[in-house]
Amino acid sequence: MTTAARARVDSRATRVGLIAVVGPITAFSFMNVIVKLSHLSALAFAFYRLWMGGLVMLVGLGVSGRRLSWTIVRRAAPGGVLFGANIAFFFGALKSTSVADVLIVAALQPALTMIVAGRLFGERVTPGDWLWTGVSIAGVVVVVVGSSGSPSWSLRGDLFAVGALLCWTVYWILSKRVRETLPAFEYMAAVTFGAALVVTPVALGSGQVTGVRWRDWLWLVLFVAGAQGGHTILAWSHEQVDVSISSLVILIEPVVSSVVAFFVLGETLPAIAIAGGAVAVGAIGVVIRRAIRERRPDVAVPEIAPP
Repeated sequence: MTTAARARVDSRATRVGLIAVVGPITAFSFMNVIVKLSHLSALAFAFYRLWMGGLVMLVGLGVSGRRLSWTIVRRAAPGGVLFGANIAFFFGALKSTSVADVLIVAALQPALTMIVAGRLFGERVTPGDWLWTGVSIAGVVVVVVGSSGSPSWSLRGDLFAVGALLCWTVYWILSKRVRETLPAFEYMAAVTFGAALVVTPVALGSGQVTGVRWRDWLWLVLFVAGAQGGHTILAWSHEQVDVSISSLVILIEPVVSSVVAFFVLGETLPAIAIAGGAVAVGAIGVVIRRAIRERRPDVAVPEIAPP
């Protein structure tokens, strides 16, 4: 058994795996602001982002000598549908309501994931995990509400945010399962193309896919560079980190997003928001430290064939 495989068996999270989660999530925090700055509609942004991302993955496949088999495409198809729906819902929510409102709804994802993590993956979710998860969610709520004063309410935006939450949660759990047998790069390539095919008819049918300003092309290139690489790294991290831990680490995003919005968009960042961020990050840090030290329960871990 390889060293990486032993690490996956012996601990709930490896250090390199946690870095592979924290890095992309931090990058996503910056990219949330790009969606707000762009003049493109949510569906148009999703349309261009996914096809550009698919092109990047296609080039990557060609350069690395990899290829997509029918088996990979078939097994990644459900993830592609969920990924595309999540992007459309999430961008729609960001365009329809405040970032704070969207992030409050998204903060519920770790709790939803922890409910099924034990049953599906044999992960040990302890009372301490639930406690610190609750503390971190509370800290996130304080950050986003404190940063915005009082989030502007929009029924349409909230429905989009809930749709994004459900799609992302199921996608995250499903990807953990599929990644037990599929390589990360090939999986994300198939997922991206599948998502693009899902979003395309909706985007074109809406009539929102029109001319793009040169500045929006720049925003799209910057967004795709970070998002496509980030999601591929996250897909790789599934074999290194328990899904109950990685889903909690994602709560770093709202905290960093609030800081970025302060510097880029001029949004307020009062003392209560800073305090809430400290609480959230501290609670996440406790869970991460416990995860590195704790052993996984004795469950069978499948060997993963090299790509």
